[in-house]
Amino acid sequence: MDAKDRRIAELETRVAELAALVAKLLKNSSNSSKPPSSDIIKPSKDKDRRRKKKIGAQKGHPQHQREPFKPEHVDNIVELKLESCPDCGGKLNPTNEPPKKHQQVELVDKPFLVTEYQQVQYWCAKCQQYHTATLPSESETKWSDRMKSGLYR
Repeated sequence: MDAKDRRIAELETRVAELAALVAKLLKNSSNSSKPPSSDIIKPSKDKDRRRKKKIGAQKGHPQHQREPFKPEHVDNIVELKLESCPDCGGKLNPTNEPPKKHQQVELVDKPFLVTEYQQVQYWCAKCQQYHTATLPSESETKWSDRMKSGLYR
């Protein structure tokens, strides 16, 4: 019986040591006062959380865009029109929608020059789509180039 009691005492001591070791291993920065850098295994990040939000503007949040210049600050207005549907070549009917406005600011001798391009919107009855006139290329929009060519004086 002496050998059995000694073996039981040894096993009880070993169980107590293992229980203390398990308790120590279960401690981390989220359930104790340990710093996060002492965590053996970093807690896994919730991958679903990243999928919920897409990159860019979030639904329901207001847009943050530059306010357009007031009409009295616009130096030049260019109305861009389409002659025919760019997709099918059909006849276009103007809509009652206000034109899309694209303002371009260019530094010149004057502190700045504001050009507003008004892209008239059209409805094509043939292909059942809305169309807007395309913006001129960058070389066509430079004020300094237009001044040299004598278009605006």
